[in-house]
Parts: sequence; C-alpha cells; structure tokens
Amino acid sequence: MRREADIEFVDMELWESFRKQFKSRTTEASYRSDIGEFCRFCEKRFEDIDRGDVQRYYEFMKNRVQSGKISPLTVTKKFRELHSFARFIGESGEGAEQRGTVSGEKDFFYPYLKHMEKERELARSVPVKDMDRLLGAALDNRMEYVILTLMYRAGLSSTEIIALNGKEDFVIYGTDAFALLTGRKEPCYIPQDAWEILMGYLEEREEQKSLFYNRSGRRLNTMYISRMMKKLCSKAGIPSYSAEAVRNCCAFNLFAYGATCGQVAGQMGRTEQQIRRYRGMSYKGHLNRQADDLVRIRIESPDKK
Repeated sequence: MRREADIEFVDMELWESFRKQFKSRTTEASYRSDIGEFCRFCEKRFEDIDRGDVQRYYEFMKNRVQSGKISPLTVTKKFRELHSFARFIGESGEGAEQRGTVSGEKDFFYPYLKHMEKERELARSVPVKDMDRLLGAALDNRMEYVILTLMYRAGLSSTEIIALNGKEDFVIYGTDAFALLTGRKEPCYIPQDAWEILMGYLEEREEQKSLFYNRSGRRLNTMYISRMMKKLCSKAGIPSYSAEAVRNCCAFNLFAYGATCGQVAGQMGRTEQQIRRYRGMSYKGHLNRQADDLVRIRIESPDKK
C-alpha cells in the first residue's frame, strides 16, 4: 500500500528499485515515512535538497530532542535512513550526474550521522546534572525515587526491579546489603545510600505481593517504568531518557572511579566481554568537568531534600 503524500517527493522509478532491498514491510514503511517527513519539512523533492535543507532539519530535530519530544536515538535512526537513500541515489548509475545534489560525496546527511554515532554511547547514559534534576522531579513519589535510585546506584534493570517481591529478596552480610535477583548467579550489592532510601520505602509501603505496585496494588510492568521515565523527564525539563540509560550510568560511574571490568560486570550482572562497551572516557570526562559540583556520587534520601 502506497502513501502518495510521501512518495511524490521522490522519483518513483528510484523508489521502486530502493524498496526491493527490504524484506519487511515495516522497514519499508519506516523509510517511506521518514523520507516523506524530511521532504515535507524542506518543501522540496528529495533530488532537489541542498546542504542548507539538511542543516535546518538537523537543528529542528535537535530542538525536539532538547524539549524531550523525541530521543537522540530516534534522530540517529532518521538520519541513517536518509543517508541510506541518498547513497542509493548516488550509486544508482544512470542519471546520477543530473541528481548531483545527493550523489557521491554530496550526501549531506553523512557528516551529521558520523557525529551522532560518536554520541551514541553517551546518549545511552544520563549526564550528572540531568540525573540530579530527574531525581528532583521524583521527590514527591517515594516509590519512583527508589526505582531511580536502584537503577542509578545499583545497576538494576527494569525487569529486575519489577520482579522484586519484598524484604525477602534482600540479605545483609556484615554491614553490606545485597539483592537476590532472578537470573543472576551472585547477589547484587546495594550501595549504602541506596539501601537507606530503600529501607525508608520498605517501612512505609503497603503490604502487597510485589515490592513496587501501582494504584490498584498490582505488580508494575516495564511499560509502567517507561511511562514513568517519560513523565519525570518532562517534569524535569530534560531530554527523554530511558530506564536503560539511567541503569547504564552505574557502569559508567564505576569505570570513572577505577573499577575493573570484572567488578563492573559483577555489579551489572553481565559478562566482562559485554561490559567492555561501557569503558569509554566520555562519561568519565563529563564527571571530571563537573568535579567542583560533584562531591561524591551519593543520592540523598527524599526526606533530607
């Protein structure tokens, strides 16, 4: 099924050749939609775009990210598709000279895409200042504050958090607290600040079958946490970060303060090979730049705020 409003912006013969590479109708529809969106923004056919059009579109998308309307990864996905189509036109052979604006080295999307790919790992974490604002936005909801704390400080995933049942899922060894998580071979260490915040929640929560629950007393699901993140990010006035981005901060923080791959892997419940991708200097540099503001990574109890 074709949407003429989208494909009228491209040469139909070219589009028919390009779409044959897709095995999935969903993928084809995504490309068609994003190409159409870009051309409607420019008010031009794709073959007629220039460098200025792409720059204006990039600035428009960047503003949408900053306002929390879309995620940085969504923009990367759009530019990857636009780059792919531009490259296809450039490599299509016959007629490439007439389509010089998007052929060969004149693929205006690629420079932006290179920049986005470099930022991709950091986009999967939350800068310190944004994390502080995110926690501030959750101050009036102790359960959400505890969930953010467990993701950020202990590296628990959304799935692990919603599977917790109650006090029986935590143990004390000496002065240290640990969570017994489904699917992990070893208990997960809970830092002291996170444990104090969790204990405050345990003392006041209602008795339910799960540690975290909705207004009906039912166990949370991952969709709830996803919506919670969107709500809190909007309230905090920061880009829309995922729960996974908050969790990833735990690994970045550990590496930034000298932890080994084995130590980080143990905390995050991953293998050393999986955890090495977090071992970048970008987040460490970000922390160092804010050393004057950041005394130590510690989350205060909402009662002390």
